[in-house]
Amino acid sequence: MDSGGQPGRLGAWSSQAAHSDILHIKSVIQRSSAEDLNESRLPPAYWRKRLQEIMQSHQLSKSQSEEIDRLLATLKD
Repeated sequence: MDSGGQPGRLGAWSSQAAHSDILHIKSVIQRSSAEDLNESRLPPAYWRKRLQEIMQSHQLSKSQSEEIDRLLATLKD
């Protein structure tokens, strides 16, 4: 239960926030080639860190976890 006594409310918010973050990162990665990412002010290490933070701070569904795994594989050095 969340602090308001409603089960799942924070979990649903966390899942939605994670979904938005994942979509944002995915769109950046898809628009940029590996070379572009390496030369940008926000290199692959930055995006890996963001994805790892999402994994640690949100309640993820199985599909969200799998999407993060795919994105992390895309960002390998």
